[in-house]
Amino acid sequence: MKAKYIALTFLFGLAFLYVGYSFTNHNDLPSKHLDENGSLNWESGNEFISNYIIDDSIKHLISGQYVAHKFYSFLYSEKHEQPFWVNYVLTKDMLLNPITKRKDNFRPDPKVKTGSAELVDYVGSGCDRGHLCPAKDMESSVVGMSESFFMSNMSPQHPSLNRGRWKQLEGQVRKWSLEYDSLIVYCGGVLDSISDYIGPNKVAVPEYYYKVVYSVKENKGIAFIMPNRKCEIDLTQYAVTIDFVESITHIDFFEDYPTELQEYFESQYDLGYWFK
Repeated sequence: MKAKYIALTFLFGLAFLYVGYSFTNHNDLPSKHLDENGSLNWESGNEFISNYIIDDSIKHLISGQYVAHKFYSFLYSEKHEQPFWVNYVLTKDMLLNPITKRKDNFRPDPKVKTGSAELVDYVGSGCDRGHLCPAKDMESSVVGMSESFFMSNMSPQHPSLNRGRWKQLEGQVRKWSLEYDSLIVYCGGVLDSISDYIGPNKVAVPEYYYKVVYSVKENKGIAFIMPNRKCEIDLTQYAVTIDFVESITHIDFFEDYPTELQEYFESQYDLGYWFK
């Protein structure tokens, strides 16, 4: 099983550790999004994220099941009834050769030994069944499209996020794949930031979602953090380094890569490159 490590700490809300560090090399976030103490306000003051210390002294092997489908893989958290992370590769060839459309075949994932979330969990919850590996990315394969509708690939997203900035981000990633070809993508909810639980299986509702993108050919990376609600500022304002996402999820996404290579593409991002 592919090992991933995460610090399992109890968070009362998502706090950005090393706020200054995360934006040291990128002053793209306007000062209007920072309060007088330098803490981040995502929506021009509508949301305050306080600072506090995350204890990294105790780390545990993630208690989850690694599942590999044909077109994506994930590490499933039974406690949260969703993955810690979903990983897939998106290529230009996949996007240029669509052969199928979405079927909305939502169903439990038979590969999750403890049982995945179910459709009934979302009924009346007010949450969308938010795809982590997007169905639109799987149009080149009937199998891939079908796999994308396993409930293990869903997370409870606010409709305004799922149909708004998150959807925009998914479309932007497809544009990047057409331009730069092969992209390695990781995404999921920040499972230390839980605001609620829904359904009989108690599916956790994350307060934040992340997406990590790495261009294989260009050796460049970028990541995004979005609150689980309507996001009104420009997409670029949610961009952060991959290091930053790792610092709040405690997941080493590219642990198999040489350290020097990781340090290069995880520690910086170039908005001029990604948003030409």
